[in-house]
Amino acid sequence: MNELVDRFMVAGDNTTPSLYFLPFNSGNGGHWVLVAMDLSRLMVYYLDSLPGNWSKYPSMKKTVDAAILKFRLKKNYRNRKDITWVRVQCPQQNNSIDCGFFVLRFMRDIIALNRIDIPKMVWNNNLGFILILSDISSNLLLNHEYVLFS
Repeated sequence: MNELVDRFMVAGDNTTPSLYFLPFNSGNGGHWVLVAMDLSRLMVYYLDSLPGNWSKYPSMKKTVDAAILKFRLKKNYRNRKDITWVRVQCPQQNNSIDCGFFVLRFMRDIIALNRIDIPKMVWNNNLGFILILSDISSNLLLNHEYVLFS
């Protein structure tokens, strides 16, 4: 967790919306999920190519929440707003080995979407990994940044 906080600290002031990508390995069989964090708005987006929500991985949520709160304390931010977790509906894998590919593809598609917020429904499940592009132009943020944590 301290390494995550240190990376937040050197990444800038985090007062403008930015997405931080955190590929997370569950450790339970090696399943990968994607966590995308916006520190300025205390939003955490959870993308999993298997059914379920973040409660399947309590250590992930605990680590991410603790890192965000510790970062905000170090930066002396006074906002007491709760961290909001959003489960993004995304394409699902049909085997037990493609989760890493899905995480990489989620990151690529989110960057291609050119938004800081991630809608709950980004992908058209009938067409696989094709982005739904309706109403994107009205929501573009010109000042954006993406940071990948490995």
